[in-house]
Amino acid sequence: MKRTLFLVSAFAVTLLGAKIAGAQEYYGPQQYYYEQQQAERAWERQGYYAGVRGADRDFQNRRRPDVNNRHEYRDPHLPRWERHEFREGFRRGYYERVKQIYYGYGQQWQYDDDD
Repeated sequence: MKRTLFLVSAFAVTLLGAKIAGAQEYYGPQQYYYEQQQAERAWERQGYYAGVRGADRDFQNRRRPDVNNRHEYRDPHLPRWERHEFREGFRRGYYERVKQIYYGYGQQWQYDDDD
């Protein structure tokens, strides 16, 4: 009985030591993570500018400002993960531009007339 108890406790200590030693190894994030993140940012940026243009078109055509009325937002012809990022950027760009147009919030564009 003592021998079995000793072997079980020795085995547990060995496993714990191996687990701690393995936790010290770090190889950094995998390469595809950076590439994936850059692709997601690119699609979000593209959606953002499409949303800004969509809000401008709605204002010019005197339509009610609603992102769900834009065809580009509802049905972007993109694969599934790209669609999510594009729509998030589109929504953000659309509503930021709506706030600028209708309420005067955000960055105000000023042009220099010093020419």
